[in-house]
This record gives sequence, C-alpha cells and structure tokens, in this order.
Amino acid sequence: MTNICVTTGIGVVLPNTRSLEKLWNDCLGRDESSARSDGKGAQGFVSEELFEGCIPPRLSKKLDAFTRYALAATHFAIEDAKLALSEADKERCGVFVGNCFGGWRFTEPELRNLHCDGPRSVSPFQATSWFPAAPQGQISIHYGLKGYSKTFMADRASSLLSISAAAQQIKQGNLDIAIAGGTESTNTDFVKAALRRLKKDRDGDDDAFSPFAPGRDGFAVSEGAVFIVMESERHARARGAKIYGRVEDFVIRNSPCDTDEYGADPIPFIQSMKGVCNGAAPDLTLPDACGFSDCDRAEAHAISEVFDDVKITYPKARLKHLFGAEGALDVALSCLMLERQQILPTFVDEIGPPLKPTQVARELIDARLDRILINARASGGAVGSLVVSRMEA
Repeated sequence: MTNICVTTGIGVVLPNTRSLEKLWNDCLGRDESSARSDGKGAQGFVSEELFEGCIPPRLSKKLDAFTRYALAATHFAIEDAKLALSEADKERCGVFVGNCFGGWRFTEPELRNLHCDGPRSVSPFQATSWFPAAPQGQISIHYGLKGYSKTFMADRASSLLSISAAAQQIKQGNLDIAIAGGTESTNTDFVKAALRRLKKDRDGDDDAFSPFAPGRDGFAVSEGAVFIVMESERHARARGAKIYGRVEDFVIRNSPCDTDEYGADPIPFIQSMKGVCNGAAPDLTLPDACGFSDCDRAEAHAISEVFDDVKITYPKARLKHLFGAEGALDVALSCLMLERQQILPTFVDEIGPPLKPTQVARELIDARLDRILINARASGGAVGSLVVSRMEA
C-alpha cells in the first residue's frame, strides 16, 4: 500500500529571518530590513547571530557556513514539528539535502594557506567541511539518524529534488520520517565569480530580481537554508502532529543546453506540468521565475498553454535566488499558504505577456487553496514540477 507523505515542520535560516512569522511578514513587505518592494534586497547574507546557541561551538568551528545553516534550520524544523526524535525508530529516519556550491567559505582561506604556507597549514577539517554532502552527514550524526539518505546537486532545482526523493521513500514505506530541504552559502569570492559567468552577456541588474519583466534581466542571489520535516500520514496522526500539507507527485524533464545556461524552451515545462497535474489544474502556481527574460518568457508560454488563467505568485522575488535552498523555500511558503488559506503577493513592477496582470497576485488574497504547483529550473536544461496539497484535519 502506498503511504501518504505529509509535512509537519518547517525551519528557515535566511537573511534577517529565522522564524516562520518573520518569513511571512517579509513576504508581505512588512519588514523593510529584509527587502524593498521593487524586488531589491537590503542584504542577501545570513548573520550567524540568528542561530547562536543552536550548534555546539566546538562543532561549529569544524563546519562550513552552509552546514551550520542546515543544522540550525533542521533544529527549527524539528521544534516546529514538535517531533521527539529520541522516541523515533532511527533506522526509519532519513536526511535529504539539496546543495549546489558546497563549502567555499571554509575552503577559500584554506586554499590560500596551502598556496602561501604549504600543506601543513591546511585545516584537518578541510576534507569534511567543503563537500556538498557534509550537511546530510552532520544532520545524520547529530540526531543519530540511520535511514536511507541522499544529497542532490541540481542547481536551483536541488532541494525540490531532495523533497521529492524524501516523499518517494516515505510513500514506498521505507521511511517514517525524513528531514528534507536545501542549504547554500554564496558569500564568497569564488561563488560570486562563478555566478558572474552565469550572468555573462546579460545587461540585467545584479541586485534586482525581475522575473517576467518584459525584456529585462534581474538575477539576484542570496543564501540560507530551508528544511522540512516530512512524515507518513500514519506516523504524523499517531503522534497528533499538526499537518501543513501533503507532498504529491514530482515530474522532471530536460531540454539540453549549455551547462552554464538555463533552457529557454517551453516544451519541458509543458510536459512536467501536464505530467504532475494529470488533468487537474492547481489553485495556485509558484513559477521558477528565473529572472532571465528569455527563460521567463518560455515558462510563461508553458503556463498559459497548460492552464487557463491560473493564479500565480512568486514571493521569493523579495528573498532572491537561494540555489540549493530555493525549491525548499517554495515548498515552505506553499505550506504556509495552505495552512492560512491566503495567497502571498508578488512585489514586481512589470508583468509581461502572455501572462495577464490579473493572474499575478499583487496583494494578500484570501482564497480556497487545495493544490499548489511549484516549478523549478536547473542549468543544463532540467525543469521540474511538484504539487503540494491541503490535508483535511
């Protein structure tokens, strides 16, 4: 029998934000310290004072920032779920992490040490701090989790893949509990240089996020971690957990392009959205909203082809691109909207055709929400679509 996978806890570590209420208010534009209404962020980097005390200092010094973000967000998610992992079967608890860049905050100084002073000057923790699977390992060790676990590297689709893989393991009966999400630390010279290559030959504003704006590019970057506690419905109801929503199906398609480019073909998105929705239109769509005009135009054509006047919002425009954590952020925001039965607004100046201005939520809207579709895109041409839905009490 196939199990139902539900979400029961959400944890975030984002610039100026560590609580769900603060995240919600940021997306409503009520806190100008996080972002301004034109989609430009006041700052895109996490202050570790936000989660001071969550990680033992002796351990913290051995870890890169992206792993510290992941451990703190996991801590907050477990708290939100009111989950007593000490009472769980650790063999049936897994960890699924999306990450793109790994631990360059730790690595850059160590490479300088190697170059300037030789191998003996390199930290012995370099080998375990930099690689993208480090957060998965550290979360597993910290909580003693021994079930099937995995790390995904797929650019901005990484954490949507991690959440879908966790859901699959729960549905198949292999796990009772999964900690799933993504984490990213982008505040390093190396990562900034890599991102400049992604944005080469484009005239957009590096500090603005301008999805679906006609002829204008705006690809702004941030960092942080978002993690979700996921359980089988049976397990969640047995312990009386609050349920945010249900993780349904995920479909991924590919249209090959250069490895450092995003595909601008609408057909893969048409296929992934049709495949995941199976003829039933969602109540709301959270698009990938890349910020590169040719990519957004392709996604807009795909949405218009598959759905008639579906409501759209992309509140992440206020929070910038989170790469490995981006899909998890969309899942978290969808869970909060399902819980509150409200659509968060989109703060952007222009919406280009074929989307209609009336399709895009521009203010907080009370609405009946049963199913939300989330899109994600990765460099190299991959696109994916995931559906989360409301659960009756």
